[in-house]
Amino acid sequence: MHRRDLLRLAALSPLLAAAGRLPAAAAPAPTDLMPAFWRAYDAGHAAEDRARAIGQAFFAPNAELYAGAGLKPTPERLAAWLPQFDAIAEPARRLSQGFAGHYRRHVEHFQREFPDFQRERAPIYLMPSLFNFDGHLRPWQGKLPLFVGIDGIVRYHGADANLSVFLDHESFHLYHGQLVPELLMDEQPPVYGSLWIEGLATYVSERLNPDASRVQVLLDDRKLAAVDDATVRDLAGKLLAVLDSTSADDANRFFGAGHKGPEPARGGYLVGLSIARRIGRDRPLAELARTPLAKLRASMQQQLQALAAGEG
Repeated sequence: MHRRDLLRLAALSPLLAAAGRLPAAAAPAPTDLMPAFWRAYDAGHAAEDRARAIGQAFFAPNAELYAGAGLKPTPERLAAWLPQFDAIAEPARRLSQGFAGHYRRHVEHFQREFPDFQRERAPIYLMPSLFNFDGHLRPWQGKLPLFVGIDGIVRYHGADANLSVFLDHESFHLYHGQLVPELLMDEQPPVYGSLWIEGLATYVSERLNPDASRVQVLLDDRKLAAVDDATVRDLAGKLLAVLDSTSADDANRFFGAGHKGPEPARGGYLVGLSIARRIGRDRPLAELARTPLAKLRASMQQQLQALAAGEG
C-alpha cells in the first residue's frame, strides 16, 4: 500500500462525513474483475503473443480503473509479469474464487467492532496488480477505494494467506482516516504520525484475530517477525531522534518494505505495534482510533522513551 496516496484522504473528508451508515449485511460487495481476467488468461494460452492477447482482452477494457490504481499495464510490463504469474496462477485462482466468502466474514466481524465505519464510501476492486501491490489505497472518482491485487497477495503472503488479518489492516486504515482525517492531511507526515498510523492498524488486526501468528500480524514479513527485544529498543531510540522528520529517506528507513540498511525493513510497524499494545491495554479499539492529533506527538515520544529504556 502506498501511504502518500492514503494521506490525500483529507480532501475527501466532507464526502465521508456526509455518507450514511450501512449495516454489515448491506455493505456493498467488492467489484470483482478476476472472472473477466481468468477468461482472458485461459483464452490467451492459444495465442501466439499471449501478453498482447491478454492485454487486449482484459487490460485495455479496464484501462481507466488501472489508471485509477496508478498502473499502466503496457505490453512490455505484461510480458515480463506473465511468466512469473504462470507459476502462481492456480493458487491465485483459488484465492479469487474464495475471496467473496472471506470478505463477508471480514465485514461481519469488523462492523461489529466499528459499527460507524462508512464502508459504502470505500469500494473494493479485485484485480491482478502485476505484483505492484497486495492492497493499495488511492483516491479515485471522489472516493477512497481499496484496490486488491490477487496476484500480489499470493506473491507476498503465500497461497494460504490470512485474509482476515490483511483485510482488517486495510479496512482500519480507511476507518481511521474517516475519524481523524487531520492526521492524514500532510503528504509527507512526520515520523510520529506514520508510527501511529501503521502501528495501530497492525494492533487492530492483532486484536481482531487473536489466533493469528506474529508473522501473519506483521503481514507475513518473517524477517521483521524475528526481530528481538534488543533491536526494538534500538529502533525506538533511532525513531526518537527523527520523531518530527518529514523526509522521504526517514519514511523509507522505518516504514519502507524495500529498505536496505542496518535497521530491519518496516521496523516502524513493529515499534508502532509495541506502542499501540502499551496504549491500548483494556481500551476499546474505536476509542484508540479517535486519538486526537493534538495528543499524538507527546504520546509517541513518551512511549518511545519507555521502549528505548526497556521499560515494560
